[in-house]
Amino acid sequence: MIRQRVITSLRELAVSLGPKAEGAQWHLFGSVDRDEPDAADIDLMILCKSDDQADTLRRAIDPDAFLLPLHLALMTFDEAAEVDAVRIQRSRAIFP
Repeated sequence: MIRQRVITSLRELAVSLGPKAEGAQWHLFGSVDRDEPDAADIDLMILCKSDDQADTLRRAIDPDAFLLPLHLALMTFDEAAEVDAVRIQRSRAIFP
């Protein structure tokens, strides 16, 4: 049940960031993605077009603005592909 509330909040944030988030993919993983009742934090990985976009999003996102603490991982698409981050983390795209 918490999973859907978190996804809604994250999508609203991504939309509110407008051009800053354009072209990025937001992926949820970990205990919230598995909808575990005792989830202690939100694990969010954002794949960015560039290092500049990652820096911009890092500055724009307040990790204390959510129901649970936010653990934020930002990387470029190339970096994510190099380490196979999506598969390893078993993340699911939630935005766009």
